[in-house]
Amino acid sequence: MGYRRIYVRVPFVADATLLGRKKTDIRARTVDISEGGFCITEPSEELSESEYHIRISTTDGDTLEMNARPVRQNGGLTGFQTLEMDRHAREVITLLVSEYQMTPEFIRQLDEFDLLNQLFVDDQGNELEISFDKATDEG
Repeated sequence: MGYRRIYVRVPFVADATLLGRKKTDIRARTVDISEGGFCITEPSEELSESEYHIRISTTDGDTLEMNARPVRQNGGLTGFQTLEMDRHAREVITLLVSEYQMTPEFIRQLDEFDLLNQLFVDDQGNELEISFDKATDEG
């Protein structure tokens, strides 16, 4: 089975608060994050609603806010699809991804999932064309 994510997810551990229609805070911890979604572990209550307002507090004291819906549950992990996020959250996530792409762990992911030879699809199943630019030594 191929790797089907559009956005690169990076390891990201932080406190998360989920607020649904019931207006009670659900506490959890993030596992990873991307522009398209994130994964949490050990929510303080069962998740059942279709959309949540999420507040993620980083160890640096930063706060990311977004709306998301659960799309996959596997054991104690729940994957969310981001529906909407503010500009600040998008900027922070973009920076995290940029930094992660410079790590040996990201290079191992490229090999493990054969990412350079995968077909990527959008939410409607349409194939996306991905290209990579190669740096040159020219000044």
